[in-house]
Amino acid sequence: MYQLSFSQKLERKLSSKEVSAQAPNKNVDWVVHHVPKTAGSSLRQSFVNALGQRPVFGVYRNTGAAELGLGNPIWVPRSAKVVFGHFPTHAAQTSMFPNAKKVTWVRDPLERAWSLLGHYLATKDETAQYAFVKQHYLDKGISKKEDIFERLIKDNGLAKNIFVYAHYFKHVELKNFDFVGSTTSNSDDLKRLQKLLGKPLIEEKENVRNSASSFPSTLRYLESYFTCEYDIVADFL
Repeated sequence: MYQLSFSQKLERKLSSKEVSAQAPNKNVDWVVHHVPKTAGSSLRQSFVNALGQRPVFGVYRNTGAAELGLGNPIWVPRSAKVVFGHFPTHAAQTSMFPNAKKVTWVRDPLERAWSLLGHYLATKDETAQYAFVKQHYLDKGISKKEDIFERLIKDNGLAKNIFVYAHYFKHVELKNFDFVGSTTSNSDDLKRLQKLLGKPLIEEKENVRNSASSFPSTLRYLESYFTCEYDIVADFL
């Protein structure tokens, strides 16, 4: 979720004109695809620290992520220089933000999925994803995270969320991005990105949970289920 500021709410009420392929926004410089559990919250805070709060607009569940992921019009505040959020690529986004560079961060697919399950279990948010985990595993007495994870992968449960790279980069491949960073080289990649940005980017630690070191080696065999995901991101890890 992204909380609109009072001034943003007022602006949207007074001027609800939306950005579309036919009515593009030429002021946005960066479109950042925040794949869940790839240190995106930390990256967004780094952008905020570098540019300020107002230029960084979050596009999440309540601010148009679904619409933008389909290439449909969304509202963006006039102050936005960065559009940052949980939305997959779509060909129309290039027309909507013609001057923007495309950025994303990636993570080992298996470790990302493990972290995602940890997020569901820890937050217990009222989402369809947690409801699925609860109904199919927790309510049936399967409470150990390792057991849930193993069954979730083998059952192909929550496939769109677990095998997320195939969804996020279906329309625009990573090789066509202006910048791709990785959680395995986070500090070095931030230094590379700040050269493009022209402002210093300080590494942040937002919403950090379930690091790679916590991934059970006994579950590494499940990599075989993620072959297509590794094919998408292997060159960027």
